Amino acid sequence: MIHPPALEPGDPIRVVSPAGPVTPTLLEPGLSVLRDWGLEVRVDEAVYDRSDTPGYLAGDDQRRLRAVQSALDEPDTRAIVFSRGGYGTMRLLAGLEFDSFRDCPKLLVGFSDLTALHLHAAARHRLATLHGPVVKSMRLHTPGDRSMRALRDALFGRRADGFKIDGLHTVTPGRTGGPLLGGNLTVLIHMLASDHAPPLDDSILVLEDIGEEDYRLDRMMTALRLSADSANPAGIVLGEFIDCDGTYIDPDEVSEFVDELAAEFDCPVASGAPVGHGSENLAWPVGVEAELDAERGTLTVESDAVQAPARTTTS
Repeated sequence: MIHPPALEPGDPIRVVSPAGPVTPTLLEPGLSVLRDWGLEVRVDEAVYDRSDTPGYLAGDDQRRLRAVQSALDEPDTRAIVFSRGGYGTMRLLAGLEFDSFRDCPKLLVGFSDLTALHLHAAARHRLATLHGPVVKSMRLHTPGDRSMRALRDALFGRRADGFKIDGLHTVTPGRTGGPLLGGNLTVLIHMLASDHAPPLDDSILVLEDIGEEDYRLDRMMTALRLSADSANPAGIVLGEFIDCDGTYIDPDEVSEFVDELAAEFDCPVASGAPVGHGSENLAWPVGVEAELDAERGTLTVESDAVQAPARTTTS
């Protein structure tokens, strides 16, 4: 895997909108956090665009593609932190070029719809990326809470030598290892039909979702289990499934229902990971090796998305 360099105070980062539209009111709190961390925040000129038809996209495909490509090609930009998810990133994948990016790799940060780009980067470019809060969602967290501490530590390489997530709940006991892949379940399922997603066999899948009814969750988990390229994951880690109750499942039964669906896979499974659209969203690296001990409820990550920062010595 290619691990981009860790950030340092003063480094430029770029904020772009590859998917849904966003307003300044929703973005400013997150931009302020990033500036408070000492980063030079460059907001793309098209970040607040909205396409006329359809209105759920932040500008037309070519406008959004130019914004993302420009950020990828910008030689001194050290990270791209995406403004929000929504929908639309998948529409850009075929047009993205990573040739210049290889000479100056930078960290890609986001979640939800950005799952498409994480999987694309892992499959096509062997690039480690960071599944974590987008700028819009940063307003949902206080600056010092666990989600924001995890994001800051990940950006600046403080977890580069590895870290552990504990307190997971055992669904299917067992111990296993493999690269971390996954993200938003809905996006992942729709990526499986393309060659922009890596084979998921022998990987540890981290899954979360929002607003999907019970039968749709069943359909997607069953499709995942039957897929030729993903029928044999090494393990599964379930994050939060927010607002996913439906006709037959009450809100307080959703977690147990998803656990039951995941238990149909023949691999260790743990649930309760603080990942997703809820009150906690801990950043985790996509594509890196990890070990899941579902019985003890731990996920141990060998290294983070970024390289360890350079260590200075004093005489």
